[in-house]
Amino acid sequence: MTHNKHTTDSSIRELTEVSGTTVESYRRMAKGWKDPFPPPVIEEVAIPNQVLEHRVIKTDRRCLVVRDDIPEVGSKGRFGSLLLQRMKEDTIVYVAPRVGWAPISLAKLAKLYGKRVILFAPASRYPSQHQQVAMELGAEMRFYRVAAMPNLQAKAAEFAQKHGYLFAPLGLRHPLVTAAIVATADKISKKLGSSPEQVWSAMSTGVLSRGLQLAWPDADFHGVAVARNIQAGERGSATIHSHPYPFITDEMPGLRPPFPSASNYDAKVWRFMTEHASDGALFWNVAGEIAPTKPLAAGWSKSDVAWGDDKAFRRK
Repeated sequence: MTHNKHTTDSSIRELTEVSGTTVESYRRMAKGWKDPFPPPVIEEVAIPNQVLEHRVIKTDRRCLVVRDDIPEVGSKGRFGSLLLQRMKEDTIVYVAPRVGWAPISLAKLAKLYGKRVILFAPASRYPSQHQQVAMELGAEMRFYRVAAMPNLQAKAAEFAQKHGYLFAPLGLRHPLVTAAIVATADKISKKLGSSPEQVWSAMSTGVLSRGLQLAWPDADFHGVAVARNIQAGERGSATIHSHPYPFITDEMPGLRPPFPSASNYDAKVWRFMTEHASDGALFWNVAGEIAPTKPLAAGWSKSDVAWGDDKAFRRK
C-alpha cells in the first residue's frame, strides 16, 4: 500500500498558515460570490448491508449524497469559480496529473470567464483521457519528463512567476476556493435545516475536507486517502482510511456507488462507507466520469518527451 502512513496532526493549514485567519474571514471572502452553476443536488441513497466475517449484517442505513457530478464541471469547477471571477491575471497555471477533475474544471471555467489556462503535466507515452478532455476544452498542455510531482509543481510555479500568471497548487488550494467551499456548505446546512453529523469524502490534498470542517466543526469527518500520505495541516479532525489501490487505478466495479462517481477517486469511498458510515451520513461526490469526444488530432498522439525538453500542445 503506497499511502497508509498519515499524520496524526489535527491542525488545519487554512487557519494556521496566515495569522488571524478564521472561518468568518473565509465567509467574508465569499461575500458577493455568484455560483454560476445550479445549487448542489442532495440525494438520499441506501447504503448496502455490511459483510463482516462472511456474515451479512442488515443495517437499513441511508446517506445523503452531494451529487456534484450532475453539473459536469465537478466540485472544483463550482469552488474554483470564485477564484476565476476575482483573479486579476489573464492566465492560470496548474499541474495536471494523468487523472483528476481540477484541470477539466479549470478549462471550463477559463472558457466561461475569458481566461487562459496552462497545464503542466508529467510526460507519458500518451496523454490520458482526462488530459485530452482538458485539451478539447482549450487548455494548453506542457509535458515534462520529471522524477516526481513536486519537481513539476516547482517548475510550474517558476513559470507562472516569470510571466506574471497566477499559479494554483495541487488541489486548487487557494483562500478563495476555501471561501467558496465554506459558503456552499453554509447553503447546504440551510437547505437541510442543520449541519450533517458525519461527513465522508475522498482525500488527496484534503482541500475539500478541510473547507467543510471549517463550516461544520462539530461533524465527524472521514476521509479516504486515494493518492498519497496525508501530511501535517492536511487532515484536520478527519479519520483517515487508506484505499489499497494506486491513484490511477479504478475502484472494482462491484464496490462502486449506485450513482455516477469518478472511479479512481470518489468511488473509492463507498467500500469504507459500507462498513463504517452512520445512518444519515453525508457523502460529497466530487465528480463523475468523462471521456474525450473525438480522437486526438495529428501530432497530438504522444506526450513523451526527453529529459529537459518541453512539448507544448495548443489548439489553433
